[in-house]
Amino acid sequence: MAANKFKDPVKEKKKKDDIKPGKGMGFFRSLLNGSILTSEKSPDLMPFLLYLSFFAVMLIANTYYAEKKVREIERMRNQVTELRTIYISNKAELMYLSNQSEIARRLRDRGFVESLVPPRILTERERRRSFFLRIGGGNRN
Repeated sequence: MAANKFKDPVKEKKKKDDIKPGKGMGFFRSLLNGSILTSEKSPDLMPFLLYLSFFAVMLIANTYYAEKKVREIERMRNQVTELRTIYISNKAELMYLSNQSEIARRLRDRGFVESLVPPRILTERERRRSFFLRIGGGNRN
């Protein structure tokens, strides 16, 4: 059996100080400086990296597409507001021009005069007869 050895407390402290707090950052550091592509694990990581890069490109494209749609919706909303304003003003103008007094005033300049006699309903004898008598051809006066 081997004899027990005492550990040197100075060396033990030195080993604890050597450990850096950003130990998990080694992967990202090697990814950013490009050394990950020269390591032995790079062929195994290549499909995953291609997947991540494809996913990033799709996210960027989706963001651009969404922003384009938002701008288009805003443009259409402004256009609808403008068209609604035009519709309301045209409808108000039509309501004014279709008033009886306005029609009479505009036609007075052309020589038309408004009638003071109320209209009467004219009916024919044929129209007063029953529908079935008219179809049957019955001559009833």
